[in-house]
Amino acid sequence: MKPIIFIPGIQATSLVNANTFDFNYIWNAYDTLGSSISTSILGAYLEETLQLNPLYDTGTETITERGHIAKLPYENAIIKLKRKLNNTDEYKNTPVYLFGYDWRMSNMESGKKLFLFVAYLKEKLKGQNVEGFRFITHSMGGLVLSCYLTQLKDDFSDIDKIVINAPPFLGSPYALVHMVKGDGGFRSILNWAIGRNEDMRKTIRTYPGVFELLPIYKDALTYSEDNTALNLLQKKYWQSNIYDDINELFDARLQLLNQFRSPSGMKDLALLPKAVRDKMVIVVGTDKKKGTFTKVKVAKRHKDIENFIDLTSLKTLSQSGDGTVPFVSSSIYAASIKTLAVEKQNFFEETSNSLDFHGLFLKDSRVQNIIERYLLCDDADPTIPNLKNWWETPDDSVKRI
Repeated sequence: MKPIIFIPGIQATSLVNANTFDFNYIWNAYDTLGSSISTSILGAYLEETLQLNPLYDTGTETITERGHIAKLPYENAIIKLKRKLNNTDEYKNTPVYLFGYDWRMSNMESGKKLFLFVAYLKEKLKGQNVEGFRFITHSMGGLVLSCYLTQLKDDFSDIDKIVINAPPFLGSPYALVHMVKGDGGFRSILNWAIGRNEDMRKTIRTYPGVFELLPIYKDALTYSEDNTALNLLQKKYWQSNIYDDINELFDARLQLLNQFRSPSGMKDLALLPKAVRDKMVIVVGTDKKKGTFTKVKVAKRHKDIENFIDLTSLKTLSQSGDGTVPFVSSSIYAASIKTLAVEKQNFFEETSNSLDFHGLFLKDSRVQNIIERYLLCDDADPTIPNLKNWWETPDDSVKRI
């Protein structure tokens, strides 16, 4: 038996207050197209902040636990995968486990909980001839898995195969946008009109998980005056009014962010043994036509604000990516781990691409085919009839990079 563990992306796990009679929602994951569109228009809203120690909510009566995982982005892919597994003799009745997590917290904390979850499953399945676990991740789930790999202390015997989808390995400017102005686009206008936008961005600034999505790739942020690069791991490069009223908390979050970006935090996948890297596939999205916000210009001073972030510069500094995660962030391991690029198609070819290429990445039929082909073959590099490479498509929209 080779059980599968699925790890979703940020905001895809609902969060509930367990200290209520009916487990009231703190955050409700997107379950339907209607709820997703409603959230996109009206804006997401969270008011539960985290303490200086980010393991705890500020609310004295709030005890947060994970709830269900969003159905809209994932349910179809998981159901199809189960159906394919059940149609084989070898993988019939393979269990698929859903690992939801509190995405507000550090991915290092979620990685520790994933370690305990795998240990729990090993005991639960004792005597059922488990040959190793298979992992499928989406977006931030790839960071959780990377932190889990650090927890293994170089013992990777429990790993059979891994498929990492749309990973923000080096972050995304969108995390910075949320911290600076709350929800972006049309949502900001509505949130501002009803007084929610300031609350939203101040709440987000207490979440380690959002800090760990900040862009740290080369020239992600540069000064408008001289093109010098800024380093968001250091406080002196931050827009001053983001932290001036929460200095102690902000310092703690930056310290945690630096730990996350150190060898004790997220595992550098390029340093994994070749035998482990050969068991992995990374799937990323590309859209060369529309592009993805990639770089940000910063003014050294604007009025009384230091390091003023020019969000209008995002539109002119777009590059390839999946609409949320820049290609430069998701593809960093292409030289050492098999990395496949799925090109965004038009509305009539893949409807989910037009709605949200990154968020609905696992609804893309090509991504589903990659996952199914890879997991259903015994070999690390399976073959598919009539195709030179198993990941290819007749229209050549999936390529190895």
